[in-house]
Amino acid sequence: MYRPVVRIGNWFEDICLETDKIVQFKLSRDRGELLVEKTRHLFDNFHKEINLEAPKENIRFGAVVQLMPVDLHICQYSASDIHPALSVIINERVVRHSQKINDECELTIAPSVKPCVRNSFRIVSGDEKDRENELLKYGQQFRLECVETEDDPLMLFSAPKSSGLTTMIHTTFDSRKFGEVNLPLGLCYKRNCGPGKGIPMAYTNWYCQHIDPHKRFETDGTPLPSNKPLVITHLATNRNLAAENVVIQTLFGPEFLVSVQNYKNVYKRETWKNIWMISNGHQFK
Repeated sequence: MYRPVVRIGNWFEDICLETDKIVQFKLSRDRGELLVEKTRHLFDNFHKEINLEAPKENIRFGAVVQLMPVDLHICQYSASDIHPALSVIINERVVRHSQKINDECELTIAPSVKPCVRNSFRIVSGDEKDRENELLKYGQQFRLECVETEDDPLMLFSAPKSSGLTTMIHTTFDSRKFGEVNLPLGLCYKRNCGPGKGIPMAYTNWYCQHIDPHKRFETDGTPLPSNKPLVITHLATNRNLAAENVVIQTLFGPEFLVSVQNYKNVYKRETWKNIWMISNGHQFK
C-alpha cells in the first residue's frame, strides 16, 4: 500500500511525538504542574500540624481551637472512636489551580487524629474590636478564621436563601430536612465582606448558647467553658451548626456533611446534631 519511504516517515513522526511528550512531562514535573505533585503539595499544606491553645477552663478570643461534635449517632461511627472535627476540604476542580485553603473550599466533619491547618480555627471578635485574650461569653458574637491567613483572613460564614430558595454558597454536596435543602457553610475572604461588598459582615457572626434551654437566660453573658457541650448559632439566620448523618467521599477519605439547620426533639431541645464543643488543647483518653 505504501512505499518504504512513507512508512519510515510515519515511524519517525511517532518517535518525535513520543519524544515531545517526554519533554513536556519533564517540564511539567520541574514546574510542579503534575497532578500528583499538586496533590502532594495539597496534603502537605492541609495537614500541616497546628498547636492549639493550652488547655484552659474557658475559651478566649484569639485562641486556636477545634469545633467538635459531642456525639455521632451514625451507624457504626462513634465520636469517641474517630474524634470528629469541623474541617476544610477541597474538591478535584479547585486542586488543579490552588493547593491552599481558599474561598472555593468547602466544610465537612472529618476524623481529627491531630490538630492541623484544615481542622483548626481562630476565634476573633465579631464587632471589629481587638479583644485578644478576653474571655468569650455565652451570647457574645464571634467569628471563626482559618489559621495561617492573617493577611486576608478566610472566615467561616453562612447565608439565608434568596426569594428563589437559592443560596450564594455553592457546594458539591447538600443535605435536606423534610425535602428542603439545608443552609450550607462556606469560606469568604474578609476583603469581600462589609458594606458595598458581596457578603454582609453579619453573615460571618456566630454565638453560643447553653445546651439547656431553661438555663440560657441565666447563663447569657457568663464565660464560655471549653470542652463542654453547647449550641453554636448563626446570627443572621438564627439556625444552629449541625452535623448531618450523610457520608460523602472526598480527597481525604469518607467524611460527614455539615450544615446550618435546627434539629429539635418533641421537648424543644436540640438533638445530637446541634450539640458541639469548642476544644482548646483537649486531650482524648
